[in-house]
Amino acid sequence: MTSLGPRLRRAQAAIVSAALSLALAAGLALSPDGLRNARERALDVMIRLSPAPAPTSPAVVIVDIGAADEAGRPWNRVASGRLAAALAAAAPAAMAWDIVFAGDCAAGTGKDLAAGLAAAPAVLGMLLSALPTPAPRPLPVFGTAEGAGAGLWSAPGLEAPCPAFTADGATLGSISLPGDSTARVRMVPAAVAAAGEIWPALPVELLRRGGAAPLPVLDAAPALHLGRAIFPLDPGAMLRFRPSSREERLARTVPAEAVLQGLVAQDRFRDALVLVGSSLPQRGGLRPTAADPLYPSVQIAADVAVGLLADRLPWRPAGAAWVEASSLALAGLVLALALMHLPPLATAGLALVAGGLWAAGAVAIHLLTGRLYDPLFPALGLVMPVLAGLILRAAAHARAERALRRRMGQLLPGAVVARLADDPHLLRLAGERREITALFTDIEGFSAMANRLPPEILIATLDRYFATVTTIVLRHGGMVDKIVGDGLHALFNAPLDQPGHVDAALAAAGEIVRETEVLRPVLGLGRTRIGVETGPVILGDVGGGARIDYTAHGPAVNLAARLQEMGKTLGPAVIVGPAAATRATLPLRPLQTIEIRSFGPLPLFTLG
Repeated sequence: MTSLGPRLRRAQAAIVSAALSLALAAGLALSPDGLRNARERALDVMIRLSPAPAPTSPAVVIVDIGAADEAGRPWNRVASGRLAAALAAAAPAAMAWDIVFAGDCAAGTGKDLAAGLAAAPAVLGMLLSALPTPAPRPLPVFGTAEGAGAGLWSAPGLEAPCPAFTADGATLGSISLPGDSTARVRMVPAAVAAAGEIWPALPVELLRRGGAAPLPVLDAAPALHLGRAIFPLDPGAMLRFRPSSREERLARTVPAEAVLQGLVAQDRFRDALVLVGSSLPQRGGLRPTAADPLYPSVQIAADVAVGLLADRLPWRPAGAAWVEASSLALAGLVLALALMHLPPLATAGLALVAGGLWAAGAVAIHLLTGRLYDPLFPALGLVMPVLAGLILRAAAHARAERALRRRMGQLLPGAVVARLADDPHLLRLAGERREITALFTDIEGFSAMANRLPPEILIATLDRYFATVTTIVLRHGGMVDKIVGDGLHALFNAPLDQPGHVDAALAAAGEIVRETEVLRPVLGLGRTRIGVETGPVILGDVGGGARIDYTAHGPAVNLAARLQEMGKTLGPAVIVGPAAATRATLPLRPLQTIEIRSFGPLPLFTLG
């Protein structure tokens, strides 16, 4: 049974670890909202740590409309018309307005804006509407493969600009931005379905109008085709984007009033893709993102446009959760097997290495391909079950250690057990030469009493007797070597050093005699005889296979056994050998010199 205990503990820990790994893998596969939101935050960190795209051609420039125009008057549609004319005069590749010019569509209103929009390729923003509406003109120029429209963000109608603003060539792009369950905008729909048509997102249409991409095509994968570039999409035909840093946003943004004042060189806009919007809270264009809780929607459009131009947009494969879950399940089972066969530190190290490799691999894959695999939760899923199994093993070991301490406490003093537990190397079981004091006890007349007592009464009597004797030995610092029949063998100064071990053994002998004399009438036992002697012995484990015995070998041990027998003829209950008497400081009374078999004539002593 001694070999099965540790194996059973390791097996239990491995089973718990494997079960936790499979449970965590199931959680990754099912992706409940709480886990999905936490995973998205981990992906946010990985996306934001990725390097910014290199400068693109054409460049992307943002014109930020403030509260006032160049003369300090409140910004209005007339100022937007002057801005459109100024931008058109700079010959941009195309300009897109992150604004819906709806309402106040009476004839003649906004003529300057319509003229400015007609002077250069322009894209105007539109929003999904819950109210059914006919499709506005012009219809989208956007290709869709069979089945590509399934799963698109859809609505019955659109909130579109006034027809006068699109009458001379301006096209439409969706500026609707969906937030997730935490209200953060992490993705932009590449296209939306509304009013019976599929409409491109504003940045996608901007690239088409600016000549940076031919006809966009949406397939059923889903993926967006822009010429030779293919952009895998998240479910729902969503384009993820990398939010720009504040410095990156400032570098590509110019104030609208500065453009009207002529403070911005026209070369800044020539052949560029220009996005016009506002960062003012009152204009309603701020959205929470992973980078900023107040992130202008025009900057989101710019981030998407820059990513498309650089062919570097993050994306999460549709089956990523299952890849993560299956990888975790397989690796978790391997680590559970390791938990059975490897030492704890090696198993913990293997789990940490596996988790680190997963996290590093997820980051590397993202940097190389743009794919997003969760770098955090699968890594934690590899480490946590192993730690749980190791904790279970540690708890089992702690229980075993406590049981061992209790068992050893029946043989050794508590202080010795504590020292050995703290430093097992102190217990040199391989064999050592050490001076010890041996104490042997025996009960007179025990054989006759054993023949007449029922077994259960005999065992109960011995239990009470030895409980008293062993307690006394341990209290005086001795080690209970063994109990043989009615006799107890005790060693002092073993297995650790015990200063004053001779006096300790003699004090223990005296107390044993006194206490057992009190027990004699109660238990019906004969008196206890004791032999004590000191000398060098060999200590260590003896035996093999499933049975070993820690014991002492030497003349002092044999002589102590003979001395307790001498009590039959000499009378005193405690007989002390010459070596012990020489080293004792307690008072002793000399007896006589006795011829002892195998030892010759020896002077003997008893307690004074």
